[in-house]
Amino acid sequence: MLASVRWRHVFPFMAVTLIVMIGIVTIVPVPLRPVVALAALIQSACIATVAILISHQHVHFMQRGVRVMQRLKEGDWDARLLPEKYQDTRLYVDVFNTMIERFRNRLQVMEQQCEELGAVLEHITEGVIVVNEEGSVKLINRAAAHMFDVEVSEAIDKSFAWVVRDHALIEHERSCREHGLEGVLGVEIERKDIALRASIVPLRRKTGIHCLVILQDMTHLRHLQTVRRDFISNVSHELRTPLASLKALVETLRDGALDDPSAARRFLDRIEAEVDTMTQIVEELLELSRTESGKVPLRLVPTALSDIVFPPVERLRPQAERAGLGLTVHLSDGLPPVLADVERARQVVSNLVHNAIKFTPPGGRITIWAELHQAEVWVAVQDTGVGISAEDLPRIFERFYKADRARSGGGTGLGLAIARHIVQAHGGRIWAESVEGSGSTFFFTLLTTEVTSHSPTSS
Repeated sequence: MLASVRWRHVFPFMAVTLIVMIGIVTIVPVPLRPVVALAALIQSACIATVAILISHQHVHFMQRGVRVMQRLKEGDWDARLLPEKYQDTRLYVDVFNTMIERFRNRLQVMEQQCEELGAVLEHITEGVIVVNEEGSVKLINRAAAHMFDVEVSEAIDKSFAWVVRDHALIEHERSCREHGLEGVLGVEIERKDIALRASIVPLRRKTGIHCLVILQDMTHLRHLQTVRRDFISNVSHELRTPLASLKALVETLRDGALDDPSAARRFLDRIEAEVDTMTQIVEELLELSRTESGKVPLRLVPTALSDIVFPPVERLRPQAERAGLGLTVHLSDGLPPVLADVERARQVVSNLVHNAIKFTPPGGRITIWAELHQAEVWVAVQDTGVGISAEDLPRIFERFYKADRARSGGGTGLGLAIARHIVQAHGGRIWAESVEGSGSTFFFTLLTTEVTSHSPTSS
């Protein structure tokens, strides 16, 4: 290559020299022709030598540039042309190196932006899918893959219809690709029991229209709407009953019951009981509001678990005995102190035991026991009552939520909600296990003041 380039540069000079030499030889006298021819040959040789040197310099520069570009092609962005000793090539070297530096900087910025975008797509809760003009998935994030129960690696290059398997979503995506139409729709994924809000946006490319599909999980919002609806329904139910009784009692008194002292006293007692019921509802609502807002500071102190469990149990024991129930407590002597606000923790125990008494038929039994699990003490209230259905179990700690079978059992439906917030304020957990017709066990945890090697105890 070097030789061919050199001769390509030298040949024009030699051709011109030969033409000039022939012309001179033909016009000079015969005696001078050898001298002129020799001079022409010497001149031609000098010109060829200079041309070869110049061409060698340029070819060497070009070869260096090719090697640097080859290294750039292989990903070595540190490759540069070294400074030349020849003045006429220094400008090219500087321009070439500056171009590489700028391109590398722009590429680094683009790579950083791609990494940031990838991190955002990977960790946002919304699902994102990009579909090309042929209907194949070119990008899908982890949230979207989880919504449709597929793996990210499996979904790439698969058809959008194969990934989502939802008729309405498929039709809207096809309309977006074919007509460039935006769309927003609600989708129910029955196999996973989730509700999605899908936004489909066209992305116009030279090859055709791509589609950006953004999926928002609306399941929690739908659940909150259900909770709000049930809350309003339950509050209305709880207040309507005592208000209706008060109205009936007042009307009866006005219609003549005041003239009968014994009847009037009975009606007044009933009125007082209904007022007490409404007062309890209001007080428990205020208590729940204060607990949820965190406006009631906890005074956490190391406390023996027996000081938390026994006082509320003994206070409720007469009620259990009147209901024909056995009430027992089993606490191991080896349990370490727990960090608790004593009065608040006692309220949790009281609410759980009172709940067990209310839903356990005569002849049943209620057992309170505790176990140590690493740095937590698990407290359990177990009964042999009517149990809780699988449908109701996930919602029993919601405010005012009561299963239909519990309507006749009295109470406001706020006790478990209050207990949940108190336990969570202590940094603990509360949950229930139950089989309908076979009793229930409510658990809550309290943190110990120190981690011990004490093995768990069972009752």
